[in-house]
Amino acid sequence: MSLAFFDMDGTIIGGDTNDISFDAFLKLGIIDDTVIKKLNAYEDQFYKGELNVDEFVQFAASQLTRFNKDELYKLLDEVVAKYIIPVVKPGAKRAIDFHNKRGDVVVIVTSTMDYLVEHIARQLNIKYFIASPMEKVNGALTGRQAGMPAYKEGKVTKIKEFIKEHNLSLEDSYGYGDTINDLPMLMICEHKYAVDPNKKLLQDPLIKELEIVDWTK
Repeated sequence: MSLAFFDMDGTIIGGDTNDISFDAFLKLGIIDDTVIKKLNAYEDQFYKGELNVDEFVQFAASQLTRFNKDELYKLLDEVVAKYIIPVVKPGAKRAIDFHNKRGDVVVIVTSTMDYLVEHIARQLNIKYFIASPMEKVNGALTGRQAGMPAYKEGKVTKIKEFIKEHNLSLEDSYGYGDTINDLPMLMICEHKYAVDPNKKLLQDPLIKELEIVDWTK
């Protein structure tokens, strides 16, 4: 049994789940165009490796604080099923299935907020996820963080906590990611994969230590 760590946006999902979910929220009248413009600015920072992730996750969660526990669950579950699961990459489906059939411990590791990731993980039949933890009171979001986001080196910190909690090992571990933000996670794994890497990752000197794979087909 091995550990398999999957980044989510751009790796499992053929797109950015924040973009996808916020576009859905716009269609539903939950947010307006000004929120989308701000989201796009954050996304540019992310792909450059310059994102202030603490600021971003609080911005994202603040858009949903009006919903109670049941409303939030229903909204996110439907958005994930209708808009996100249909754009899961074919290669990601095969890789997840490969690790599940082997009995490996499959973990999504992402800076995306936990309240969204939990629905994606469940609908992909992935038991574990490490995400940016957001505070809830009676199941409703407050818009505040509840711990360290899983971003860049934070992914490694969270993975080490996970390994200790579950008494596991990085021996024969697998790591899958698509941007320079995933490099710290990939470099602690024995099997390192650059999944449809973006330009900045391809230009990084460490790319020579990764196996490049195409999951788009």
